[in-house]
Amino acid sequence: MKRAALMSLLLCALGLLASAPMVRAAQDTLELDEDTIRQMVRDANSDALYSVAYRTGNTDTLSQAWGGEALLTMQEDIANLRFAGQYIDPQLEDMQFDHIEQLGPGRIRVVTVERWLARLYQIGGAYLGYQRQVVENRYLLARDGDAWHIIEADQEIQGGDPVFRPGEPEQPEQEQ
Repeated sequence: MKRAALMSLLLCALGLLASAPMVRAAQDTLELDEDTIRQMVRDANSDALYSVAYRTGNTDTLSQAWGGEALLTMQEDIANLRFAGQYIDPQLEDMQFDHIEQLGPGRIRVVTVERWLARLYQIGGAYLGYQRQVVENRYLLARDGDAWHIIEADQEIQGGDPVFRPGEPEQPEQEQ
């Protein structure tokens, strides 16, 4: 009987020791602050970061909010536009947050539905046309020290207008 009680006590003690790192890890998990995450995603898609990069071709500011595959994809898109002698002037018209989910320590999935107006120009200023789109974006955010970065962005176009060119009846300033 003493031996069984001793074994039970030993197993219980081992169980407590084994669970201690899990308790510490749970305490290290940051509380999900959805307002901060929403603001970070808005800032990443702001005129000051996102749109300026597409208008100017200078992607340096993007690294303030973007990283990983998402940043590389945008740098490639902008380089391809420049190679074609064009640039876009994207304007975020609306952003609705559909879902925010903490995937683990330092990783968050954010799903938004966004309405964008993108004007296309030839380098040198000639206006080529515009398009409006409604896009569902699925962002993966990763924490790097004290900062969050969007490292993946997967999107699905939910609707939009055909591309309009100068002289066509529709103009981007008209509400649809």
